Amino acid sequence: MDVWLVALLGLGCIGSGVIYFAKQKSLLWLGAFFVGSVLALTVIISVFFRELSWLENTGLGLALPMSIIMCRRFPNWAYFLIIPASIKLIDMLWLNTYLLTQVPSWVFYFTYIGYDLLVMTLIWYRGPIANILKLNVYYKRFGQEYLLLIVYGLFVLVNLITGIEELIYYGLIGDFFIDDKPSFFYESYRYMRLPLCIAEISILVMISYFAVKAGINQKYKIKGVRL
Repeated sequence: MDVWLVALLGLGCIGSGVIYFAKQKSLLWLGAFFVGSVLALTVIISVFFRELSWLENTGLGLALPMSIIMCRRFPNWAYFLIIPASIKLIDMLWLNTYLLTQVPSWVFYFTYIGYDLLVMTLIWYRGPIANILKLNVYYKRFGQEYLLLIVYGLFVLVNLITGIEELIYYGLIGDFFIDDKPSFFYESYRYMRLPLCIAEISILVMISYFAVKAGINQKYKIKGVRL
């Protein structure tokens, strides 16, 4: 199937969704729905068309800074998002290309286990880190933070399973599996990551939506308008 056909079908479904919800939801909600859906569409295209695999990083690369900008009035949220955004920048500029071209495939999976665990650790301990760095941030956990941690934890699980399969395939964990050449998780890797990537982008758009909504509510409260 041609990529342009998939893109048109996806945009058609997104447009239909916007029209369907137009009478029930606010413009802000519709905007978040449209942006999140378009970013999710880029991820879907990147999975099913290998030559466009860079679109996955592009979608997330847009979602992270967009979320930080939308949360600029809320230092706690912005500080939280800066952590995955900074590490993702390193991934996009160097790590991903290096791992895909310069090292064995099993190294790729185990490196990303460390990558995701690093992001999770920095997020979990961002309060103490802020105190050490003397950042003027009001630190408080919120629901979307736990959701994103769960997503990164599932990324770790997918990479762990696929990495172990690769070790078995290349006979690097002993002679017991010498006759086995498993490739199920290797072949399914992109498709297992697909819902997780969409979930990650959806959570980032959700955070942006709540940040803008909270900013609007604050603006009206300052003006003395009862919501």
